[in-house]
Amino acid sequence: MYREILPVKQHAAANRFLKQLPELVASNPLCKRLKPFSLFVDIAPWTLIAQPHSLIANEFGITPQAALRRDNIIRQLLALHEPSLYQAILKLESTTPKVVIRQAQEFKSWLSELLNTSVMPCEYCSSMNTVRIGHRLNFRCRSCRRTFNPLKVHHLNELSHCHLWLPCIDLLVKGETCKTIHQKLGISVDTAGKWRLYFIWLMAYQGFAILANYCQAKRRKRYHQTWLVVKNDE
Repeated sequence: MYREILPVKQHAAANRFLKQLPELVASNPLCKRLKPFSLFVDIAPWTLIAQPHSLIANEFGITPQAALRRDNIIRQLLALHEPSLYQAILKLESTTPKVVIRQAQEFKSWLSELLNTSVMPCEYCSSMNTVRIGHRLNFRCRSCRRTFNPLKVHHLNELSHCHLWLPCIDLLVKGETCKTIHQKLGISVDTAGKWRLYFIWLMAYQGFAILANYCQAKRRKRYHQTWLVVKNDE
């Protein structure tokens, strides 16, 4: 997982750290009360790609506080034993990984091609003698005279305003909240939440798992930051 996110020059340091981690944890007094020790080894790859504590907690069935304590200790060990790797992880938190940028571009290209296609084989008889009808992505087969919508396969036929889908994906990659998406795109907060769920599911379904995980993690981190700002202003 971390190999696709971390810079290549940090892979050796990451491998070295993960190999040493069981011994480092066993000898660290801060870890004595945080058992099982194996959980540190499981969480470490997530720390290496700067995943938020809420996502770690969900993945391993622990509380966010428990994830925070273990993540902090792993970061302390990183800073002590692999300082350059630790700095690379800190940099990850403020930049978008190249693999995420690439997957976002590929996902948007796939979606754009789907929306703009003018030829689509019939879902019923497989004939290519089809014609696009209406402003939505609807087709009529001239062979069997049936109509179909290829968006149904991806459950996108339930989403409106398809001209806003690509801008929405850009906002998801930035980790914007549903309220911000509502403000920037002019859709309701409920619609923004529905779109977020659909697109993140579709990213994973189409093979862009890293992009989907990144959008989830980024959004949770941004939501937490927004919540802190609101709380501090009260």
